[in-house]
Amino acid sequence: MAQATIGISPSQITAATASPAFRLGTVGGYDDPSKGYQEFVYGRANGAITGAGYVCVETTGNDFQLISVTATTAGTAGYGSRVAVAQAALADNEYGWFQIYGKGSARTLASAAKGTRLNSTSTAGALDDDGGTGAEAIFGIVLGTATGASEATNTDAMLSYPT
Repeated sequence: MAQATIGISPSQITAATASPAFRLGTVGGYDDPSKGYQEFVYGRANGAITGAGYVCVETTGNDFQLISVTATTAGTAGYGSRVAVAQAALADNEYGWFQIYGKGSARTLASAAKGTRLNSTSTAGALDDDGGTGAEAIFGIVLGTATGASEATNTDAMLSYPT
């Protein structure tokens, strides 16, 4: 991707703030000692985001306002809408970092399979592989390990600029 990337620290990645600490859309990179290189985009929550690992979608296209993805919010800004994973719980209109590249965590429903196409669900912020009614495909996120018998944040997700 052709973009300027700034270096950010782990404490910045997981911080939520009431006022912006960076310009919306700033891309930050961090080379995690165990997970490898990761990239994040700085955005604003459009509605409360329950916690780290919750999958979000950009609401109106290129404004970096993100909302927890559901079957009805996926692709809110149209086909190819930017998808990212929250790194902290955010209240409505709070600012924070959302992961877009590298190994990380993503909220999934029970029994989401390893290496399959994931989709939105009726559960806010969670993905699954069931292709249920109203679900929209999420491209660019894959699980390296299947999710267990209950909804969880799968810590073996790989992100590659999801849409």
